[in-house]
Amino acid sequence: MALEIAYKRPHHWGWWIFLVILVATLVAAGWYGYRWYTTGEQPPIPVPIVSADTSVDETDVTPVQVQQYTVPASNPRYISIESLNIDKTRVYPVGLTANNLIDTPKNINDAAWYEKSATPGSGGVMIINGHNGGSSHDGVFAKLGTLKTGDKLTIERGDGQKFDYRVVENQSMTIEEVNATGMAKMGQSAEEGKEALNVITCDGKWVPRLGMYDRRIMLRAVIE
Repeated sequence: MALEIAYKRPHHWGWWIFLVILVATLVAAGWYGYRWYTTGEQPPIPVPIVSADTSVDETDVTPVQVQQYTVPASNPRYISIESLNIDKTRVYPVGLTANNLIDTPKNINDAAWYEKSATPGSGGVMIINGHNGGSSHDGVFAKLGTLKTGDKLTIERGDGQKFDYRVVENQSMTIEEVNATGMAKMGQSAEEGKEALNVITCDGKWVPRLGMYDRRIMLRAVIE
């Protein structure tokens, strides 16, 4: 009589548990990756991700380069903000980008003056912007959002004449708010009839899908 032996397959519970964990990890990574790409939201665990514009120049500006920088007599040459330890930051003239936005300085240690706006001492509205940071270093305006009403900013022209401005308004706005009303306000003085210095920098989270931060610091100051 033949002897029948029943073969029972072993249960590979360890393999199934590993597979479930692997799938869950991939799904979570995909979800958080999507959220980071579209909104800039950081994953719940620290991972090495891009959180700023990697194309901006982070090279240090030497005192000699600052001293040797020149502009036409009536143009802004330097901006200084004593309370932020900003002393004689170079101000470069810029125009508009292909997307009709005010261009930014090439280096995170410099500022940019929109050349279609007013010059210091002309009685109009001057618009300046700069970076809050790059991929590994803070930019010149990293702390701009901390300035309070009454704080002083100083512009030095190409001819050496200096003009002091005091902060009247300092807000952080979403990109939507900037587009809706913010930029229109930046073309106006915070106090009617007074010469103005309005300063813009980035704020908030870096959104890879947009290639920009999702908020802006919008500071308005008037001449003292």
